[in-house]
Amino acid sequence: MPRRLLTLVLLVSVVTPVAAAPPTPATKPAALKPGDTIMLVAPSGELVSKRIELAVERLEEMGFKVVFQEDLYSVRGYLGGTDERRAAELMRAFTDPDVDAVFPGTGGYGTMRMLDLLDFDKIRANPKVLIGFSDITGLHSALAVKCNLATFHSPNPQWGLGSQSNLPEFSAKYFWRCLLASENRDATQFTYEPPMWSPLGRYASGVAEGPLCGGNLSLIASLTGSQYQIDTDGRVLFLEDVNEAPYRIDRMLRQLQLSGQLDKPAAVVLGQFSKCDHDGDGSSLSLVEVFLDYFEKTPYPVVCNFPAGHVTYNATLPMGVPVRIDADKREVTVLENPVLLD
Repeated sequence: MPRRLLTLVLLVSVVTPVAAAPPTPATKPAALKPGDTIMLVAPSGELVSKRIELAVERLEEMGFKVVFQEDLYSVRGYLGGTDERRAAELMRAFTDPDVDAVFPGTGGYGTMRMLDLLDFDKIRANPKVLIGFSDITGLHSALAVKCNLATFHSPNPQWGLGSQSNLPEFSAKYFWRCLLASENRDATQFTYEPPMWSPLGRYASGVAEGPLCGGNLSLIASLTGSQYQIDTDGRVLFLEDVNEAPYRIDRMLRQLQLSGQLDKPAAVVLGQFSKCDHDGDGSSLSLVEVFLDYFEKTPYPVVCNFPAGHVTYNATLPMGVPVRIDADKREVTVLENPVLLD
């Protein structure tokens, strides 16, 4: 009998990895112009009236109308009043149809305490310019996650417009370039030009693009694991901080790494880490050593010494807006107008 040979055919299913969808474009607020109304709020720490009054004077000289609640200077310990007061004030600023921009007076601490008191549906329906840095990172992050709203990591009135010498020319240049309609009409892209005495550096080479996210490292780390944790995948992560020892910076970066937030960003921009280095007595890693441990061998570009954070020369960054990071050229370029024009 002829031997029958049975041929077994193995069907191999080849699964092609599906590329992650690019981040959804953020909702941009309307550009500001003379005659618009700016509302000052205190969502974090208490405000210094002398500085705020000077900021108001300068904004009015530019043609803006400035409004605020009678209880703007409320104090509760290290807070600008109760959580309920600060949340209601912020909601009023976003829902009042006569208000065009929301300017938190300062940072400090407090935004995280009131996030659960905010109505994000109403904020999403009323996109407006929101500025600030430091503790205002809590609002930048929450509005990015809950509303996909473009906001502005920037100098705030108390320590910028309200400073005796006003905003330095460098800081003013990028603050108004991001916000004003008149500054956005002639060009859609711009590249930051750091001060000559503070050039950008890099930890990892390459070129990448993606929408900006991030802010103050302490806030980003504190929000990790909450419903307000930022999504860094495909985005350019910006980080800065002040008065944190290298081991604390290490601990917060480790938290971001363990949570996956350092796995797939398009790039990382390290801003100013003011008063964060060790005194050099040999008992600590230096800040540079900490950064090298996390960023020297990343598959994405990493630039450092960007002029933004708790410093006088504080460049405004449009969070949620696409940027290009060219670590080889040491350049950070905003690719679109951060605000909508009429």
